[in-house]
Order: sequence, then structure tokens, then C-alpha cells
Amino acid sequence: MSKIYALCDKYLLDFYRFEIDDFVKMAKFYNAVFIQYRDKKSSFEEKKENIKRLKRLSDIPIIVNDYLDLVQFADGLHIGQEDILNIIESFGFNSKYEAVNGLRKIIGKKILGLSTHNEEEIKEANILDLTYIGLGAFRNTSTKDIKNIVGEKIVKLSKLSKHPVAAIGGVRVYDNLDTDFKVIGSDLFRKWLTFS
Repeated sequence: MSKIYALCDKYLLDFYRFEIDDFVKMAKFYNAVFIQYRDKKSSFEEKKENIKRLKRLSDIPIIVNDYLDLVQFADGLHIGQEDILNIIESFGFNSKYEAVNGLRKIIGKKILGLSTHNEEEIKEANILDLTYIGLGAFRNTSTKDIKNIVGEKIVKLSKLSKHPVAAIGGVRVYDNLDTDFKVIGSDLFRKWLTFS
């Protein structure tokens, strides 16, 4: 059975009028094994303080989405395919392999996840020094612009990965997926509010 990987999206926190403390209670209720902090709008200082607050309130590993300059305050980093291409360009690397090795020099043994969407990206990820891959989108979601829906193919595709697999994109609490983790954002909030 997939473990819960809780997505603490600042947009969702604001939309559902949750504080960081509320989110941590929710993540603990669902026995989340990871919390990913995603924030596309706050200042660097606000993001840093929110990550530190998550760390203070919980012993669940905190993974920051996209922002390499914030990983020093967290337990890990999750990047997407566009992010890794930007890292290749910014640092002058020649490949995803070089980029991940470069990231490893910066973040050491911290958690490192990479989003994948198809067989080719999974095979590329198999030779990279990653902790896990995100695979999806499982279904459409209202919180992100989705170009590729893998749907039920997620089970077959996940078997190609040498890394643990986190199902991403539109995943719901009660989805029965044969992956290591289920990354859940808005559905956690909706289910929590029905319990409260």
C-alpha cells in the first residue's frame, strides 16, 4: 500500500485558510512519510520561515519544491524536468547525469526527487543518483497545468523504475496505487475538512 507524501502547497494553505500548524496536524493524522513544501509566490524569507516552521513542528522529512537555495533549511529537494534543464543551462552541465552529480555536491545525501512523465524519462532517471522519482500526472488537477496524463499506465510505468516511485498529479487519499508513495495535495484538505 502506498505511503502518503503530503504536499504543503502555499496556494492550497491560503485557499483552505490553513496555517502551517494545521497542515502538520493533518500530515501526522495521515501518517505522511514526507512533506513537500511548494510555494510559487512568497518571498524568499517567507518561504524560509515556513520551511523552518514545518521542521520545528514535525519530525517528518521536509522536501522543498524547485528552490535549490532553500534546500539548506530542508531535508531534501524535488525538481521537475524543466528545473533540471534550467540547472544544466545555468551551471553549464552537459547532461542530466552531470546536473544531478552537481546537485549532489551541493546537497550531499539529502533527499532528491525528480518528476518523470513517461518511459524515456524513467529510464534516464534510472542512472541518476536520486532518492525517488515522481511519476505522473496520474489524473488532471486544478493546481497545476498538466500536459501528460498517465492514468492507469502508472502501475506498468512504475515497474520500470529502479528508484522508489511517488505517484503525482491529481492523486486522492483513497486511490489504490501500486507505487511506493502517493503525493497528495488538495484531496488531503478536502478529506480533513470532512472529518473536522
